[in-house]
Amino acid sequence: MSDLDNIFYFVDIESTGIDLKNDRIIQLALLKVKQNEITAFDDLCYTDIEMNDTVIAIHNITNAMLEDKYWPYETDGFVELEEGNLETNFFVSHGNELDVAMLNNEELDLKMRCIDTDKCSRHLLKDATSYKLYELITQYGLEVKAENIAKEIGLNDIKAHDALSDALWHYVLYNFLVKKVEGDIEMLVTLTTTPMMLEKISFGKHKNKSFEEVMLQDPLDMVWMYVNVSKDWMDLEYTLTHWLKTKEFFWKKAQEERKNMVYFD
Repeated sequence: MSDLDNIFYFVDIESTGIDLKNDRIIQLALLKVKQNEITAFDDLCYTDIEMNDTVIAIHNITNAMLEDKYWPYETDGFVELEEGNLETNFFVSHGNELDVAMLNNEELDLKMRCIDTDKCSRHLLKDATSYKLYELITQYGLEVKAENIAKEIGLNDIKAHDALSDALWHYVLYNFLVKKVEGDIEMLVTLTTTPMMLEKISFGKHKNKSFEEVMLQDPLDMVWMYVNVSKDWMDLEYTLTHWLKTKEFFWKKAQEERKNMVYFD
């Protein structure tokens, strides 16, 4: 790490769901790394949102487990992020969108420079068979490094969808990626904000179809996605713009409908 004064926060959040505006944090974990000294924070958080069985099956956290916990903004981890929320520090997670949105819902507007290990992996690891966090760790042989750090922070069991385990994997993957760019941390920051073409749709009735296929068969659905879904999703907007521009009529229609769209906060 280039600057000894910089603090790196490797963060993972479990939430009541994936609605970026309405869902809330139920587990906040992070590794604070400064001059290679690692401090771990891991807190379950109270919520008044009732979770459904599908969500609970993912992270195995129930509402009953949270009844005696503090609100997210009252936890030690959240207070640490508030104190370290400076432009000189770095916020690292695997898929920044949800983590940043959930913190923003607790009125923490990040000033730190963000590094998204998912986005950087897609740019730098073209031979990856999957960009899921655990599968990247296993494909590139990073398990032993993760286990060694786990011992250092007193984590006995590393497992997927546990926030502290995921934060640890973010740290290990970050160190692997930073070697790929010869220590140029700012390049990882740049790659995080560089839009990418998406190959397949990951939601809705066209899930797992290619954008090209949907553009040929259902171009009005592409317009709908551009107007209603892509506004806060950089890669999706970039991809939809590319395909809609192949048919001038639908590109103009998409622009007109978005211009006339009324957004409610």
